Amino acid sequence: MSNQTANDSAEMTFGEHLDELRKILIRVVLVFSLLFIVLFIMKGVVLKVVFAPITPEFPTNRLFTWLATAMGSDALNIHPENVQLFNNKMAGQFLLHIKSSVVGAMVVAFPFLIWQLWLFVKPALPPHARRQSIRYALETPVWFILGLLFGYYIIAPLAINFLGNYSVSEEISNIIDVGSYMSTVLSVTFAAAIAFQLPLLIRLLASIGLITSETMRQYRKVAVAALLIFAAIITPPDVVSQVLIFIPCYALYEYGITIAHGIEVRRAKEEAEYEAMQAAEAAAEAQTDAEAASDAATTAEAESKAEAEGETAQADNDKENVDDEKAGDNK
Repeated sequence: MSNQTANDSAEMTFGEHLDELRKILIRVVLVFSLLFIVLFIMKGVVLKVVFAPITPEFPTNRLFTWLATAMGSDALNIHPENVQLFNNKMAGQFLLHIKSSVVGAMVVAFPFLIWQLWLFVKPALPPHARRQSIRYALETPVWFILGLLFGYYIIAPLAINFLGNYSVSEEISNIIDVGSYMSTVLSVTFAAAIAFQLPLLIRLLASIGLITSETMRQYRKVAVAALLIFAAIITPPDVVSQVLIFIPCYALYEYGITIAHGIEVRRAKEEAEYEAMQAAEAAAEAQTDAEAASDAATTAEAESKAEAEGETAQADNDKENVDDEKAGDNK
């Protein structure tokens, strides 16, 4: 059945592929639009999520407040109450409402989008690649959501605390534009979501043989430099956010080494099993050939023996005929 589906996909024309893609895009747009409308109506809930990192009740803020009290160090304390937001645009708050609803709809619809894309490419994949690709379709939203949660609960409040309370002079007050605040929260949150896709990238590259676990171990220093540059690019220009992105990225890199090693072990096992199967088939074929040769030799020997016996019998008959002729002549 799967082969038939793949064949049907291979026989589809370019126009039919475009038509299938159009149907998928329509479904995605409909789901996104429905989610946007729901989240737009739930304005209070969405904006509460957006502004939660600057409230004292936010879990991360409460945790660091507790740590500061327990360790007697105000350096660990977070002061979100010092971050004051303002709006200086006529349609600023309305645009903020729309932007937060769009982002929320994108996040919620992301797993559905990945699943629809997988359904689009699945018929064109061979059966073994199809089984492997479904793992990516299932894991991509999981790692994406984990990255979002890490960025939202860890990086965002710490970045806001650092940037919102940073001061070069007491004469300058930090009154943060609400759009700037929104951009900071979204950038660090989605940066973490992108960074958490690293294990899937490593799995893909290791599966097609472009990288190995040994290569990744040898180039750890290069990876550290690359991850630091990556963290600097996708985060706001502050050291705290960059370090907070770099730490999980490097941890995921080390986890990727484990992934690559597991793929290599599985590949070596599959190759050993394949070679053993080939050797068994060759041995069975050789045994079959030997048995056939033995049977042929036995048959040839039997035929030769029968032929020799026939010649002996013919010689005896000829001898008897000669004796009979001699006897007749004597008479």
